[in-house]
Amino acid sequence: MTTKTKEFLNVRETAEQLCVHENTIRNWHERGQLHGIKLPGSGFRRFPREEIERMRREMLSSYAPTTEIPEEALSDIEVTVIDGDTL
Repeated sequence: MTTKTKEFLNVRETAEQLCVHENTIRNWHERGQLHGIKLPGSGFRRFPREEIERMRREMLSSYAPTTEIPEEALSDIEVTVIDGDTL
């Protein structure tokens, strides 16, 4: 059985994909941070998968560095163990 991936997602599906509230998706769309379309007549929004992936990459890049910590830097770290703590 073949499963077809939806090309466009609604606000709820987009929010789930990006792990944010639905209102955040609406706000990002109104500010132009997340590009999508409003359906004529209803005003419902749809967002292309490529745009959701772009936003996910942008969100992740702000959390973690893209380079790894050099081994020499790790060897200089001192660790102190206090009673009850484990490494």
